[in-house]
Amino acid sequence: MTYRNSNSDQAESMRTGSSKTTARIQIVVADDHPIVREGVVENLKRQRDLKVIGEANDGVEVLEFIKQHRPDIALLDLRMPRMNGLEVLLALKELNLQTRAIVMTAFENEEDIQRSMKAGARAYLLKDCPHQFLVDAIHRVYSGEVYLPPQVAQKLVDRMQKPQLSPRELEVLKAVAAGKSNKEIGVQLFISEGTVKTHVESLLDKLGAATRTSAVKAAVRRGLVQMT
Repeated sequence: MTYRNSNSDQAESMRTGSSKTTARIQIVVADDHPIVREGVVENLKRQRDLKVIGEANDGVEVLEFIKQHRPDIALLDLRMPRMNGLEVLLALKELNLQTRAIVMTAFENEEDIQRSMKAGARAYLLKDCPHQFLVDAIHRVYSGEVYLPPQVAQKLVDRMQKPQLSPRELEVLKAVAAGKSNKEIGVQLFISEGTVKTHVESLLDKLGAATRTSAVKAAVRRGLVQMT
């Protein structure tokens, strides 16, 4: 099953019908974990003014669903197969669709938050947040607001206040995380070993790290690199 469209015909007639008083906020939920997705859907069904019109297992499916059915709100997990949540956000931004996106994820690192909001997310929630947070976020985002819980907002502020790595420093950092030596990094990036050393020293300073290992650990915590 690629996705489940719950009462899509009824939802579509509701959208185009003459009566506006019965309209409810239409939502699609995208998460590749069925148990998590079904739990969110069941909770939302208890709200009289919310209507889940579809579910998706991955980013490709939810993007196609949004193009076809134009829900008011899309709840997106960040880590999904085929197309992740960030890629869906960027696609929605490029297509200039009216569907407003809410990220709901287990990841709360600074980089994921910053990238998601920059890509067009209107809210960023953690999966273990109280159900009422999600309901409030949906109503606020539907009304045109941006919604960030206090702990998420603080992480975004912290991210903005920290020294930022340059694109080249980020490339070097990812190579360091892969266990490459300065010489190997130089060959990979077509730069001298001395230049690599300069970049390493700079990124250590920006990450507040004394060693390459501690730099990688700090980068993982911030979401700058992902360890498989």
